Amino acid sequence: MNNKEVNSLNSLVPDCLSAAADGIELVLSRFEKNRNYPFIDTKLSTITGEDFVEPEDLEADFFGRTAIFGWIQGRGLEALAGHADFFKDKPALTARFKRMLSSVAAQTSAFKKKNGHFVFLAAPDGRPFKCGEDGRREYIQAKSVPPGFADLFTGKGLAAAGVALGNKEFTEQGVATFRFATSAVLDEKFESDQISFDPKNPAVPVPGRFGQGHYMIGLGGYALYSELFPGADEWIDGGSLFLRKLIDLHILKKDKRSLKRFDFVEFINEDGLPWLENGKVLQDPGHALEFTGLAAKFLLNASGKVSGAKEFKELYAECTELLPEVFLAAFENGFQKKTGGICKTFDLVSRTPVNGDMPWWSLPESLRAAGLLLCLAPNHPRYQEIIAAAFACKEALFGPFRSPVAGLFIQTRDAQGNPSTAIPATPDADPGYHTGLCFIDFIKACRRLQDKRFNSN
Repeated sequence: MNNKEVNSLNSLVPDCLSAAADGIELVLSRFEKNRNYPFIDTKLSTITGEDFVEPEDLEADFFGRTAIFGWIQGRGLEALAGHADFFKDKPALTARFKRMLSSVAAQTSAFKKKNGHFVFLAAPDGRPFKCGEDGRREYIQAKSVPPGFADLFTGKGLAAAGVALGNKEFTEQGVATFRFATSAVLDEKFESDQISFDPKNPAVPVPGRFGQGHYMIGLGGYALYSELFPGADEWIDGGSLFLRKLIDLHILKKDKRSLKRFDFVEFINEDGLPWLENGKVLQDPGHALEFTGLAAKFLLNASGKVSGAKEFKELYAECTELLPEVFLAAFENGFQKKTGGICKTFDLVSRTPVNGDMPWWSLPESLRAAGLLLCLAPNHPRYQEIIAAAFACKEALFGPFRSPVAGLFIQTRDAQGNPSTAIPATPDADPGYHTGLCFIDFIKACRRLQDKRFNSN
């Protein structure tokens, strides 16, 4: 990469910086307006900007403030801690971050003590529930729910909050939760806890079908932990193991009929082969792109803390060649040039989209991935294509995905490019996790590339 190309990437930074600041300001200000509600509150429409209206019958409420998503609280804590560190030169913000982190982390910690572990949905008093057949809440016992994504997200968030606050209890609780979840992954006792709100994006387990998501979110946790606790072998070894699992199980090593080398497969069967259903092999291009960013982040965070670890160095070298190719393959599959977005699912057999809806989150995740991959492999022969992908994602995100709420983006646009009410994962808007944290990592990557260019001249 030359100085002109690095400067070109830097032109994307101002909008990313403004969006990160606006997004976390929304999270802080909504908390401060309702101090009696000790949770992260992003319960508003990204299309209209209006708050969700709670029904009179709260037992049928899955959108309002009586429905607490473990995913959002965990992600939000990680986002608050990450933004607090990034904006640490602003004392007024620092005080606000600490107040909110302390309150939300304490409430999240209380949920942990009450239930033993975290769940997808709970009432404000901590009672877990799911959606019953009658469309009303069905209260459950947390111990009846296996370890799931809420544990991974909250394990990351509590540890990040604890380190930011210097609070040993929160830190230890987060670490214990993350260990609990990652051990369940390796012991094959982990299950997705997601309740789907979108018929086109079902979250129902299928016997014999195994997804990549628990390994990828776990890898993201190891990337964070390698930053929070530098030099600890546990996190470097764990991240290396999870990354190796993803490479060996979900990335195609060679062309096979219509499937192509570097395709990232969403599901595999018991034999470790791509899951074939109704003649289709599915890829979630956004997940593939997100994976490359989290993998690059882990490798970059861990690389300076490993002394003489031959296996890690070999993995790092392998990934400098592999990850940019996986990124570009997924981008080619998923990015819709006419409408400006990344489709939700893509069939690797017919090489066509299956679910043409375009969630917002894959665009900032791709920006992060592009920036970090350029740091990981600045001399990769296809680096200019990575830069082009970054520009395409930024243009789409800050163009047709713009929300009327500063710092937010429309959650979903349909295949024709129109705003859609389809819910990618939770009704709650992003609390700075997919957006702000991705922007921050992209900005840091640009600074790193700039420093590298400057120092080499």
